[in-house]
Amino acid sequence: MAFGNLKFDTLTTSDAKNTNTEKSLDTSYVFNGSAKQWVLLQSSGNSVTDSFNNSSVADNGTGDYTLTRTNNMANATYCAIGSSGDPQTSHNASSDVDVQTTSVHDIRCVNDAATATQDVPDTVSTVHGDVA
Repeated sequence: MAFGNLKFDTLTTSDAKNTNTEKSLDTSYVFNGSAKQWVLLQSSGNSVTDSFNNSSVADNGTGDYTLTRTNNMANATYCAIGSSGDPQTSHNASSDVDVQTTSVHDIRCVNDAATATQDVPDTVSTVHGDVA
């Protein structure tokens, strides 16, 4: 059953749970400033811990993953960011974005002390841009 369109420019709410004060948010901030996809990946087995707008993760080999979106981006010029690390050790790694299309992007995890890709326990990625 369709109910039509709801149009508004500002969301206003009372934050009774935390501060008991009214807060407002311009809806353009929500549309333009929010991540359009994010993923927390346990890369020791490409298990997704949590995500938004992510339909699947393909394991392309050691430390190399393809993240597929549920809803595509409007173009391939969005901003994709990745980061990796192991909270149990002082080991740090970096994730770089390789392939980037409207529907997927690849991330590769590389040990900061070496140049080879490797599986890293905690890998995150976020995408900012326009959804199609």
